Amino acid sequence: MTVRVAFTRPEDKIPESLRLAESMGMSAMAAPSLRITEGAREQFDAAKDLLGRGSVDFAVFGSGTAVEACSRRWGDERLASLFSGCRVVSIGPHTSDVLRKHGVTAGMMPQDDYSSYGVVDMLSGLVSGRRVMLVRSDSGSDVLVQGLEEAGAEVLVFQSYRLEEAGETPELLKIFDALEAGDLDAMAFTSPMSASVFIERMRERFGVRADSILDSAAIAAIGRPTSLRLEELGHPPRIVPGKTTFKDMLQACLDVLDG
Repeated sequence: MTVRVAFTRPEDKIPESLRLAESMGMSAMAAPSLRITEGAREQFDAAKDLLGRGSVDFAVFGSGTAVEACSRRWGDERLASLFSGCRVVSIGPHTSDVLRKHGVTAGMMPQDDYSSYGVVDMLSGLVSGRRVMLVRSDSGSDVLVQGLEEAGAEVLVFQSYRLEEAGETPELLKIFDALEAGDLDAMAFTSPMSASVFIERMRERFGVRADSILDSAAIAAIGRPTSLRLEELGHPPRIVPGKTTFKDMLQACLDVLDG
């Protein structure tokens, strides 16, 4: 059986994601959920000032995209220099790889739960009285901020990039058509925001039929934050991988649907 999967991803990640799914023997469709734009200049200036003065104890990178945004603005040499005075934390393996590519070594990373929850669990006993900078998008969840503040940290949010809805693209409409026709085995989501946008668009298009159409496929979530958002939206996922990576999510789909 060839598992038929669809997913939404940031536009620049779609070609690589499709290649990966197809290399695993899946039939895959993808649509851009979000567009990435650079963060405001004021965000970079404030972060540069704090880092330059050595006023940050921990810097948590929430995605590879956050790293790339910093590299584009400052260049790799300046990026490495600015973060050399604090402990660099990566949310997961992909982000660690991107940091390494740009000359920064992550000293800490969650063992299995590559999400905001995993970072909070890892740092909660280390950050009391410390200043923690979160390098992420303008649409991050409150999990990190609340969890680290409860652990006694002063939390600074550095929005190195912004996320905007990609809109109703032809690729998205093809996924809607495939769901309506019952031609998908799994619909996979890789962030809380992309899940919210996708389901809102479905409800606009299909009205009261939207939820039953989406439930015709097994819903997959990349990790706990996305899973919780899907539950809030009325679609608890059937598939959640043990590790929060895109590849692990695809493998979990195969294990459940082609096992």
